Amino acid sequence: MITAFNSAVGGLRAASVRVAIAADNIANIGTTRAIGDATYNGFVPTRAVQTGGIGGPQVTAKPVSPAFINEYNPSHPDANNEGLVGRANVDLVANIVELKQAEIAYKANAQVLRTAAEMSGRLLDATA
Repeated sequence: MITAFNSAVGGLRAASVRVAIAADNIANIGTTRAIGDATYNGFVPTRAVQTGGIGGPQVTAKPVSPAFINEYNPSHPDANNEGLVGRANVDLVANIVELKQAEIAYKANAQVLRTAAEMSGRLLDATA
């Protein structure tokens, strides 16, 4: 039973991290920077990378490469003399899909917790 609880809690944590990463990307989708700005230290798009581990999956944020893509927008304040500005390399559709997958994973792991708790209760009732 303990293994089921640990795995489910690990799955809940992993789903929460996936949501945080996708939400951060979506919230910062409009971030721009001047092309070639070596002093920029703001938002960098990331993606969730999941690995297996003791106690369930582990999710870490890895930077997207390239972090910014060139976009022609000569009226933007960050635009260079060619009219190019760096726009955050965030795929809105992919991040929405990531949110949906995290929701499904969260619900599944919550159900595992409920089932394990129910089984533990029945086991205690049977031995009492």
